[in-house]
Amino acid sequence: MPTVALLAIQNCMYSSITGPFDCLSVASSLWQTMSGGAEPSLFSPTVVAPAGRIVTAFNGTIIKADDCLRDDIVYDIVYVPVVFGELSPLLADAETIGWLARQGERGACLCSVCAGAFLIAQTGRLNGRKATTHWNLADSFAERFPDVILKREKMLVDEGDCITAGGVSAYLDLTLYLTARFGSHELAAMLSKLLLIDPSRRLQTPYQTGSFRKNHGDLEILAVQEWLEANFAGMVTIRDLAARAGLGERTFMRRFKRATGDTPLLYLQQLRIEAARKLFESTAETIEEVTRQTGYEDISSFRKLFKRSTGLSPSAYRRKFSGFF
Repeated sequence: MPTVALLAIQNCMYSSITGPFDCLSVASSLWQTMSGGAEPSLFSPTVVAPAGRIVTAFNGTIIKADDCLRDDIVYDIVYVPVVFGELSPLLADAETIGWLARQGERGACLCSVCAGAFLIAQTGRLNGRKATTHWNLADSFAERFPDVILKREKMLVDEGDCITAGGVSAYLDLTLYLTARFGSHELAAMLSKLLLIDPSRRLQTPYQTGSFRKNHGDLEILAVQEWLEANFAGMVTIRDLAARAGLGERTFMRRFKRATGDTPLLYLQQLRIEAARKLFESTAETIEEVTRQTGYEDISSFRKLFKRSTGLSPSAYRRKFSGFF
């Protein structure tokens, strides 16, 4: 029976503790039903927290732990939940990070969802290995942990003794994956059907929105960004953009990349794709019309760029995100 420690930490999302607890408990119940009662419960989940601390979820709910961070117990699985807000205090928490590191060193499978990956990375156990986190935290993660091979597009990355999952609701993907790994694929399929969990999510890419850095302090580049936002559908050249900034082309290219993190042409492409996303989400415009309205002339090229950026074809993206009910 795999033992599971669900780590309660300050400002975690309450449902990212209770949700996996419930999912794993249902999986255990199904496991026993499938075996006719011959098998013991599959998972034994426990909520743990540092001794003597009052842990409050980001919504204000006080989380009651079942146990403290004990070194006389090595869990099969240690799960780090979603965290909202400032991560620095948690990453500086030597007691919690040290306990995670020791659990991993002694054989526990360290798992995380969303910002929880930061805590696992802080132990050093992800250095030189692949991981994922919430797409909106990817730049921050990559900057803080350059030795980790970040797969920002992935919904889940399994490195054997470390499993990281993407943003927020990815705890559902993680619990399905753990059910298949520690139970069976048949059990995971049953859990998916019973709890209405989509088992086919592989990428976070369709859920991403454009990230356009503007707090860089370069006023000339900011003015160009604002002009691009209003004129992305028209003809755009590097010469024109440099002239708008009052800079030479090479200087403009260098400053734009330093300020935004992207080349001007990649930045323009992201603006156009973001505009196309919104049109597919909120209008009935045809693919041809969206292609034209976002500054592209060739529909085939637009389809390829859109799928490369979102992971979905334009029609599949529209089916997934235009009108939820």
